[in-house]
Amino acid sequence: MSAPRAAILMPAYNAAAYVENTVRSILRQSFDDLLLIAVDDGSTDETPAILARLAAEDPRLRVLTAENGGPANARNLALDAVPAGTEYLMFSDADDEYAPDALRHALERGGGADLVLMGFSIRESDGTTRLYSEPEAHLTPETLGASLGRLYKANLLNQVWGKLFRASLVLENGLRFEDYRWGEDRLFLYDCLERAQSVAVLPECAYTYIMHPGESLITRWNPKKLEASVRADERMEALCRRFGITDERDFRYMFMKNVFSCLTTLYAPSCTLTRAEKREEIHRVITNERVRARSRGVFGGLAVRFLCAVVRSGSVTLNALVFRLVAFVGAAAPKLFTAIKHRK
Repeated sequence: MSAPRAAILMPAYNAAAYVENTVRSILRQSFDDLLLIAVDDGSTDETPAILARLAAEDPRLRVLTAENGGPANARNLALDAVPAGTEYLMFSDADDEYAPDALRHALERGGGADLVLMGFSIRESDGTTRLYSEPEAHLTPETLGASLGRLYKANLLNQVWGKLFRASLVLENGLRFEDYRWGEDRLFLYDCLERAQSVAVLPECAYTYIMHPGESLITRWNPKKLEASVRADERMEALCRRFGITDERDFRYMFMKNVFSCLTTLYAPSCTLTRAEKREEIHRVITNERVRARSRGVFGGLAVRFLCAVVRSGSVTLNALVFRLVAFVGAAAPKLFTAIKHRK
């Protein structure tokens, strides 16, 4: 086929229960000059068969296969397969949904921006929905700095899905995903922000992130999470310099929320570390130089300031007690925990 106006890139790993709904939400877009590049990331369930069947129905779906290497590797393979001449890129997870007019909306309302940030919703497993969006804005490198902290705290800079990227911005700069199995989306997005000459913010929630029962990459313990968080914070500091931002309270706040996640997920079911190993990991986190520096002067609610004080205490025992309690509250009262976690 000839180059599409937009290519949508989707990694898929053991997503048999959800992937057909996601694919159909993309192929049903009201703007149909698109190509969906799905990468089967070594699935062991029926995902490959479902993708093959859907590809036979619609030539706009192209399926690639790879040994299991994680979403970063799968997305990089998809980027390598984007046809020359493609104007725009979007990303999707294999278990979520795009609104029917998402692509058309981004193309028409985005004003030809290098990067379009749309709102999104999170649908909980009980059916309740939480919306994340910011007012419409059209930003340049001269005006982006004034909005960067607000967009970050609004959770619009943490994911690559729900956004439209000018393909040349990504491909001509050789931008690719780093493999941390957590947080690589934001690193990719920061690389794009650094180079973008125009950024559009659209308030409509065009993407639905669906929370399924069980742990996700967000709630699962990851030994690289601290490393990825530090790397992201270093990149955000560079962006602050790039855009002339001197007040970094919002960015310290977001970094410390990631640190709290590093400590809380030590008590997730997926963490198989022994008690002694967990204490070693806590010590590694709370003695990290960046963690200690960024935990001072954080702007946030009482809960954030309290947890920062716990981290600064340097006590492994106190941190183990407090963050085990945080993990318990998160499991026992997930709605309350989510409301506190995403408070701006």
